[in-house]
Amino acid sequence: MKNIFEYLKERYGPWGWMGQRAHDAAGVNSVMPLDFIISCDYGAEIPLFFREKDVFSVEALSGIRKDWSNEDLRSSFTGRMGSLVRERWNAYRRKVSVLCYRSLRKLEGGSSGLSKSPRVLAVPEKLKRHFDNKILLYRNLEKLSIPRIPGFVDSPGNRAFKDLRGELSLPFVIQFPYGSSGNFTFLIREEKDYSRVRELYPGMKAVMRRYIDGFSLNCNAVIVSGGESPRTVCSMPSVQITGLAECSNFPSAFCGNDYAASRDLEPGILEQVRSQMKAAGAWMAGASFRGVFGMDFVVRGGRVYPVEINPRFQNSTSLFTMLKAMSDDPENTLFLLHAAEFLGVKDRLMRKFINDFPVDQLMRPLKGSQVILHNRMARNVVSGRLDPGVYRLEGSGLKFLRPGATLASCRNGKDILVTCGVPQQGMPIEPNAPVCKIQMRESALDASSKRKLTRTAKKAVEAVYLKLALKEAVPEEAAVAGSGR
Repeated sequence: MKNIFEYLKERYGPWGWMGQRAHDAAGVNSVMPLDFIISCDYGAEIPLFFREKDVFSVEALSGIRKDWSNEDLRSSFTGRMGSLVRERWNAYRRKVSVLCYRSLRKLEGGSSGLSKSPRVLAVPEKLKRHFDNKILLYRNLEKLSIPRIPGFVDSPGNRAFKDLRGELSLPFVIQFPYGSSGNFTFLIREEKDYSRVRELYPGMKAVMRRYIDGFSLNCNAVIVSGGESPRTVCSMPSVQITGLAECSNFPSAFCGNDYAASRDLEPGILEQVRSQMKAAGAWMAGASFRGVFGMDFVVRGGRVYPVEINPRFQNSTSLFTMLKAMSDDPENTLFLLHAAEFLGVKDRLMRKFINDFPVDQLMRPLKGSQVILHNRMARNVVSGRLDPGVYRLEGSGLKFLRPGATLASCRNGKDILVTCGVPQQGMPIEPNAPVCKIQMRESALDASSKRKLTRTAKKAVEAVYLKLALKEAVPEEAAVAGSGR
């Protein structure tokens, strides 16, 4: 009897992943071999888990590492890369199915030059952007009976610093409606921080709220149809790593996830996360949202507060997928439930899969973590050499053990995987761009604070930066290195 992955490949033809990071496809590909990957980045680890000829990358053509955004993903379907993608898709005898980190409007109506419109397994871009709006969530929290961090919505140009300091205390947070990975979220510690934001965005409305001094959680969920009303199926949350000075210069920067650190969360905290995600999911479902989404939370004193909705696949989703692929129940995973929702309208087997899905399996504790390293300085060039693979701490440095691209290459908790966008020597890297990830089968965070790196993780981060030997790029050097291939 065919398993469900074989069934999907046989019935629906070629499958692919599209997103900012090629490595996000590694977990999916380990259980359901993909036919192509469309990505912004291009890491040295790709040949270790996928065929290079089947990867279409913005970075591979430009030769420059950037802090990738949705605009860069849109460029995948323009110019030379767009031509290459269309040529490949047209070469397939059947239409392609695309698992998307997020959808693109250009694909939803069928990109010009395609003989067959792709099957896009994602909510429309317009609906995704609607729920991206942090102001929309903040204004609706009370209606949803979800706790709200004290604050208000206003424009920086309308408020004096001394008034905000009196109302919100220091530090306080300004969140503009759109932005991910900590972009367009500002921690205001003193008047000069506020003056800078006010000068840049005087008339733009934002959530201005108190700063909650606690640890952060992130959770994935899937909204599926069925029964009398849609339901929201939640996964185990991870502790979210943010604002680490070891990894980024920005206090709100997203720096990774730690599923191992969430194993000892109090049941009351888990229940609050699940309850709030289900309430938000029901609200989103009312606007016809279906499929994967995520939420960020901050926790203090046993109280959970939502911070934002991510109406798409998340960085943590790929780690969750890989950890589930390594478990004894790889079929009980988020991406498959997401795909089933979009296929189940006309596919009775997929609808049965949704109805029979063991939802409690997604809440099983997992053991793994990832730390994202960013370029913390000006535009740099990689002058050292860092090979993707498994390492072990040895003295103050890292000893290379074996090649590897996924956590499956790590045999125990002492193994340290360097992966996800590992840059080649000579690669120019823009400020704050992600450089690579460190992944482990243990926690990367101190158990008591859930905010600081363990000694092992901290030493590993330092050793990776040392091997990369980032140095400031001179214009001539950057122009030559960034010529693409």
